[in-house]
Amino acid sequence: MKAYEFEFPEDRYYLKNHVWLKPQNGEITIGITELGQSLSKGIVHIDLPEIGESIKKGDTLVAYETIKAVSQISLPFDAEVKEVNEKLWDDPNIINSNPYNEWLIKIKGEFSERLLMDVEEAVKYYSGLVAKERERYAGN
Repeated sequence: MKAYEFEFPEDRYYLKNHVWLKPQNGEITIGITELGQSLSKGIVHIDLPEIGESIKKGDTLVAYETIKAVSQISLPFDAEVKEVNEKLWDDPNIINSNPYNEWLIKIKGEFSERLLMDVEEAVKYYSGLVAKERERYAGN
């Protein structure tokens, strides 16, 4: 499904902080949405957690720095880091090349679907965000 020109695959859940989650085989793969990566062009540094690290609900899971800002990703549930995308150490900007195939980390965690958005909710939410931003800049 799309929110304007931005794709949101139907096989994932979404958070309002431009993060996608894909549960698979007892683990959850986490990445940045296409819209999120378009806002995060030029990633110059990324901080990934250690494998085996336990991350509490609301604590920073991943932080990344662009030429404009520092962004942090947190989750609405506790998680244990199972794997990190090692390629990001050398080139953190690769998450911008293919946001739904390039991932940040894989975790183990229990979540309630009511804490996350399904694709329909995500498209509605992000369409509203894009519309507000375009309206805000239309007069400039």
